Amino acid sequence: MAFFGFFDYSKAGKGVSKNEPEKRRFFKFMELFGRKFWKFFYINMLYFLFCIPIITFGPATVALTQVMRKFTLEQPIFIFDEFWKAFKKNFKQGVIIGIFDVIFILAFFIAYLYYNHLTAVEPTLFNLALMSMTIAAGCFILMMHFYIYLQIATLTLSLNQIIKNSMLLVILGIKGNLVTLLFIALFTAGIYMFFLFAVFLLPLIPFAWLNFLMVFNAYPVITKYIITPFYEARGEKNPEIPDWSQEESEEEVLFEDWGGREAEIKSKPKTKGKVIR
Repeated sequence: MAFFGFFDYSKAGKGVSKNEPEKRRFFKFMELFGRKFWKFFYINMLYFLFCIPIITFGPATVALTQVMRKFTLEQPIFIFDEFWKAFKKNFKQGVIIGIFDVIFILAFFIAYLYYNHLTAVEPTLFNLALMSMTIAAGCFILMMHFYIYLQIATLTLSLNQIIKNSMLLVILGIKGNLVTLLFIALFTAGIYMFFLFAVFLLPLIPFAWLNFLMVFNAYPVITKYIITPFYEARGEKNPEIPDWSQEESEEEVLFEDWGGREAEIKSKPKTKGKVIR
């Protein structure tokens, strides 16, 4: 029966096809971001509390990255349990990288302030080149961290292997890395402009947003160049990638997706069909 031509219940609907193409990355990101919006504040508070002892900055960042990875894969989790499990499991490597990060941040700001002052006093081409090299090196090392913590949370590798992989992945995923870097720059500029407010609201400032963006852009690169080749070398399929192309078996099923091809039921339906995996 149709009502004014808008609602016709005598015809089968279009349905949802299992082979429906994945949404564009931007829309996929916005969908996940909106769905997890309020959870980011809780996760950020959790992260901030675990970072209060400076020595635990690294393991806490690994744990935060693991939670964001689960969000990206749309896998259901208990946030605190997942965070705590990743924190304990990767504590050693996390501490080592965390100490390196603290040293790197201090060294970068000292070098930046020094060369910035030097360039202001003597704006020579050589001083400008030193300043540019300092900024470029800082950006490159920062982009390496898009992959360092993610590999610690995901893979079983030595730190040497993780560092080498990260240097290559920065280049292989340069497009997404530059997008992430741009948002980090804008976020940092916002904190700098509203510094007095940011200091008091530090536990509530959702650094988890940035981490989610990092993981969302970086994890597909790790999947493409490390995880999937690993499984292919063993003759297996990456379990994180759904496979709708497998041939369906002739087993009995309870439901079958007809993708809009259903006919109106006028008699008793058959009970056998193909399995959709």
